[in-house]
Amino acid sequence: MNVSKPKYLQVYDAIKYQIRNQTYQVGELLPAEAELCAVYKTSRPTIAKALNLLSNEKIVHRKAGFGTQVLPPQISALKVGLLIPQLTQTEIFEPICSSITECAHESGMHIVRPPELGRAVDFQKMAESLMNQFISMKVDGVFFTPVEYIQNHEDFNLRIIDRLGRAGISVVLLDRDVYPWPRQTPYDLVGIDNIEAGFMVAGHLIGNGCRRIGFVSEANPAMTVQLRQIGVREALIQNGFRARDLVNVSFDAADPKETVDALQQGDVDGVVCANDATAARLLRVLVDHGIRIPSQMQVCGFDDVKYASLLTVPLTSYQQPCGDIGKVAVNTMITRIQHPDRPAHRITLKGRLIPRNSSLHPDRVGAAVVL
Repeated sequence: MNVSKPKYLQVYDAIKYQIRNQTYQVGELLPAEAELCAVYKTSRPTIAKALNLLSNEKIVHRKAGFGTQVLPPQISALKVGLLIPQLTQTEIFEPICSSITECAHESGMHIVRPPELGRAVDFQKMAESLMNQFISMKVDGVFFTPVEYIQNHEDFNLRIIDRLGRAGISVVLLDRDVYPWPRQTPYDLVGIDNIEAGFMVAGHLIGNGCRRIGFVSEANPAMTVQLRQIGVREALIQNGFRARDLVNVSFDAADPKETVDALQQGDVDGVVCANDATAARLLRVLVDHGIRIPSQMQVCGFDDVKYASLLTVPLTSYQQPCGDIGKVAVNTMITRIQHPDRPAHRITLKGRLIPRNSSLHPDRVGAAVVL
């Protein structure tokens, strides 16, 4: 306890913390005032003052002759943090966070957003810093996107979740799990089905007549990218090809011509890129080297970022339902805080394919439809 605080506030903080970390469950009666006096070595009026403060905040309900009962959290009193250290690295996170903030506001929930992040930030240190801030602020929950591309990332992310849990803070994962598929952590997760997304994009190319599909990503791709790759392979199998027919090519920004050479050597006529950022750079290199898009090679990406339709060759992309992800994430968090013992839910939302010139037949170039 913080001895600089009045005794009743020390007791208030201690009991509130125990309610948040579920030492005292919703619906459970707190120990009698006499017992609390013994536990906290203080007087009955001091205990009563602390309990009245908790009652005024609707954390507990006091009734003479009955006792003090723990109430379900009130939505309007909830404070939830956004722990997304790599917010600036993937464009979809900003609209998802905006949707979370808007939906939370409508529900009366307060969202604590991280500070503006620079591109060169140490994401591991940023995650630890945000975690410590949220613990010290005693938030009720945290939306967490596990950190990628760091050493021992699984152990690091699990430590973050464990620390939050021990502080009584609920966690809802966004976009990705901590473990590689098919292993799953026992936490709520909201995102898209990346396998289904990869399946849809590859099926679009095969339906356009492509007979040799390539998958282009940076070296050591994220798990979400690997799942998209699994979906592409499944599309090949279900359309009479073999999984090993997929041509996997690493995109090296330092030597992009090597990527073009690998695609041409593999006779690739349809390319699925890991994301729009990779697709945009690849399109530029292909055009610079005289490859006609889409007549010689069709190209697709994922996420439908803002610039996808503005490229020299407008890019076909799988659009994530960012607004819906935010709405579902808020509802999932409210339910998790109010019902901490319920089984974890993994919610996958369906996106849509936005075909543009990069994968349309010549007689349809310029059209844009939604699938």
